[in-house]
Amino acid sequence: MQIPLFPLSTVVLPGGQLPLRLFEPRYINMVKNCFKTNTGFGVCLIKDGADAGQPAQPYPQGTLVSIVDFDQGPDGLLHITTEGQQEFSLLSYTTNDDNLLVGQVQLHEERLPTQMNSEYKKLAHKLAILLQYVEPNIRYADKQMDNADWVCNRLIELLPLSAESKFELLQLPDNTSRLNALAGLQIEFSSGQ
Repeated sequence: MQIPLFPLSTVVLPGGQLPLRLFEPRYINMVKNCFKTNTGFGVCLIKDGADAGQPAQPYPQGTLVSIVDFDQGPDGLLHITTEGQQEFSLLSYTTNDDNLLVGQVQLHEERLPTQMNSEYKKLAHKLAILLQYVEPNIRYADKQMDNADWVCNRLIELLPLSAESKFELLQLPDNTSRLNALAGLQIEFSSGQ
């Protein structure tokens, strides 16, 4: 499967929302094409480079996203909200004439649901605190705090970890392994209430 790629210094996973402000012509054209063809694009963590300017080198894993909302913001830029659909491995990529990365990807199989346990419930409580800080930029109408996979994905997206650390988590074979690694991080913060 070949898809356009958007390397970023952040990650989005299935069920996650990622708001973006677009100003570079290559990404505005990418979004127009996604609307025309009713397709999405891939979001990958940046391994080397920057969010804007010359194409960045992506880590070899990402998430296929769909565009769920768009408008012109007060700053005159195109604002879109994307939602993570399915993780993929990036097999190869090239740069097209618009300076846009296009990648050959292999979608990951859907995983079996992860069972919630008492350790993961503690992580869900920490996630609830984190979500207070990201609203109203990201709003989840259905916060699935009793769904271990949803909790895992949102923590990986929202925790202030380095790109290397996030990529290491993404390389783990399943969400049980990811949650166990997250549980070992000694995440400490208060709700401020």
